[in-house]
Amino acid sequence: MRPDRATPPAPSARLDGLPGYGKGRATGARVAAHRLGSNEAPDTVHPAIARAVTAALSGANRYPDLRGETLAAALAARHGLAAAQVAVSAGSIVLLDQIVRGWCDSGDEIVAPWRSYEAYPIIAGLSGAELVQVPLDAEHGVDPAAFLAALTERSRIALICNPNNPTGTALEPQALDALIAAIPAHILVVLDEAYCDFADGAEAVAKSPAARLSRHPNLVILRTFSKAWGLAGLRVGYAMAAPEIIKHIHAVQPPFPLPGVALAAALAALDHEPAVTARIARNATERRRLSEGLRAKGVPVAPSQANFVWLPLGERSAALNAHLAQMDIAARCFDGEGLRITTGTAEDTDAVLDAVASWRPHIGSA
Repeated sequence: MRPDRATPPAPSARLDGLPGYGKGRATGARVAAHRLGSNEAPDTVHPAIARAVTAALSGANRYPDLRGETLAAALAARHGLAAAQVAVSAGSIVLLDQIVRGWCDSGDEIVAPWRSYEAYPIIAGLSGAELVQVPLDAEHGVDPAAFLAALTERSRIALICNPNNPTGTALEPQALDALIAAIPAHILVVLDEAYCDFADGAEAVAKSPAARLSRHPNLVILRTFSKAWGLAGLRVGYAMAAPEIIKHIHAVQPPFPLPGVALAAALAALDHEPAVTARIARNATERRRLSEGLRAKGVPVAPSQANFVWLPLGERSAALNAHLAQMDIAARCFDGEGLRITTGTAEDTDAVLDAVASWRPHIGSA
């Protein structure tokens, strides 16, 4: 019997049950006044970056670098690496997808602390791999002992987000090194450092991955221009690893991974790092103000090293999220677990604290 022509072909069974990626904005067509759901930088790009993007448009009729070599070389010089140790692409999450497709087959395991970045289950599921979710500790951080205990003979990738999204918690550098060192050498360790620039005392860690890579030859470090560098709308990320690992990432990467305007923006950003330093300093101020203000109002807040705070409110999360939406504030709700609020401007912080103050009478019964 011929199938119904009105029914489109079914996709792979790998798509069955995959979670969707959530929105970080209030529902409805209008954008919220306080966009605190997607961990974006609250300020606009540096004028020099805007000029570089405009100039790059004049060459939009030509293909950009085949593999983003110009940017890769600049990043290698910044981080004390060889150019062959850097790969660039349209966001660090695209690089993670390429890594998973290059290293995992159906039935393999990817071990990750959980809760963590919500795109991880999607990427794992599309490859046919199983995402083994290791519960966080009581302080909402990575539990190294539990993580190591979850590794099996089927483990192909150990995936660690540090600082962790959405909780903002981070392992200290020595603890992180000890965890990586304890992972068997045949397992690829992927360290997602999208938020490392925001961590207290992060300057040395953010600028010097070469030493860590030399200690751990099975390590890949992922970074992004979307957060501290303020280029979320242009989707620029990069991976740093041993040349042999980068070669295999390139093998599964389509040509021209970044458009010319994105390459130009990232290169210009590297030339104007004081703007990034100022952005990080403002984030630290508002993160502290937001955390202390929420705790003073009786709301639990995990210790954050990122550009957001995590409110582990459990079943009360959706109620607070709805209340914030009524106040024109978009946050990211993980129903039944917690609420993540991006640290934005001083006005954003004031708006959140005022909104929570008006919700406080309901905190015990929400």
